[in-house]
Amino acid sequence: MSFALQAFMDQLVDYAGLFPPASLDMTSAVRGYAGHQAQAESWMLGRFIVPADRLGEMAAEAEKYLSASERWGVSVLMGHREDSEQSLALLKDQCASIIRFEKLMDPNASVDVLEIPLPAKLIPAEIPGFLTEYFDGLKNFGVLGKELFLEISPNAPQEHELPILEAVSALAKSRSGAGRAVLRLGAKLRCGGVTADAFPSVDRISRILAYCRDLGLALKCTAGLHHPVRHQATDPVVLMHGFLNVFGAGLLAHAHGWSAEELSRVIEDTDPSSFVFESDHFSWRGHVVPLDTMRVLRTQFLCGFGSCSFDEPRDDLLSLGLL
Repeated sequence: MSFALQAFMDQLVDYAGLFPPASLDMTSAVRGYAGHQAQAESWMLGRFIVPADRLGEMAAEAEKYLSASERWGVSVLMGHREDSEQSLALLKDQCASIIRFEKLMDPNASVDVLEIPLPAKLIPAEIPGFLTEYFDGLKNFGVLGKELFLEISPNAPQEHELPILEAVSALAKSRSGAGRAVLRLGAKLRCGGVTADAFPSVDRISRILAYCRDLGLALKCTAGLHHPVRHQATDPVVLMHGFLNVFGAGLLAHAHGWSAEELSRVIEDTDPSSFVFESDHFSWRGHVVPLDTMRVLRTQFLCGFGSCSFDEPRDDLLSLGLL
C-alpha cells in the first residue's frame, strides 16, 4: 500500500450503519463500528453518524465497547429537511441531547461534527438569516466549537447552487473559527440514495466541487459512495458514483484549478486503472497531485463521506490491489 493511498483514505469513511440501505439497529451499528475500530484498516474509518434524538441510545450501547484508551468521534444529524422554523424549533432539545451525551461519555467519545440540511423551502436570500439564528441558538444552548456541514437540498435548482454556496461561504468567513459556536463551516453533498433519482448528475457533482474550490469551502459527501469507482449498479439500476472519482476530482480541482467541465471527465470515469497511487503522489490519467498537497487538501477541504458500510469500500480497495 502506498503513502498516497494512506493520505487519500485517512479517516475518509464516516460510519452511517443506522441509515439506508443498511438500516441497522443501534446495537448492531455500534457493535459494527467497534469491530471496524479493531481492524487493520481502521485508519480509514472516520466518525460514527447518529441522529441527535438517538444519542442517548448510542451512549448506552457504546459504553459496552469503549475503554480508557479509546476515543470515538461522533457526527450528529440535526435540523429538519423541509422547514426552517421546524429546524430552529428542534435546536434546543437537540443541543441538550449533545450536552448530555458528552458529559456521559467524556473522555471516551465526543461530538465533533454537526450536519444539518438546508431546508428545501429556503431560497438563497433567506439562508443568511436562518443560519444566523441557528448559530445564535447553538451558542445560547451551550454547544460550541463544532464543525458544521450544511447539506444542499437534492432538489435545489441549478441556478440556486452557487448563490447557496456563496451565502454559506460568507458566513463561514464571518461566523466560524476558534472561540465561536462553529469551528468550521462547510457544505455537504448527497451523492446517492436507495432510488435511482437520488443520484445527482455528473455535472452537478462537478459544479459543486468547482464552486466549493472557488469559495474556499470545505466539503463532505454522503450516500451512494460505497464503492471506489463509478460503475453500473443493479439495486437501484443506476450508474453509481465512486469515491475515488469524487475525491480524486476534488484533489484535481484544488491542485490544478480545473473547471467543472474538466472535472466531469474524472467523475464519469469507470476505469479503475485511471486512478494511480504511488509513494509520493496520486494521479488520474497522468495528472499528478503530490503527497504533501493531498494531505493538506484532505485536512482542509475534502472531509470524507458517510457510508452505511465500511466493509464495501475496504473490500473493493482490496480487490483492486490498492490495499
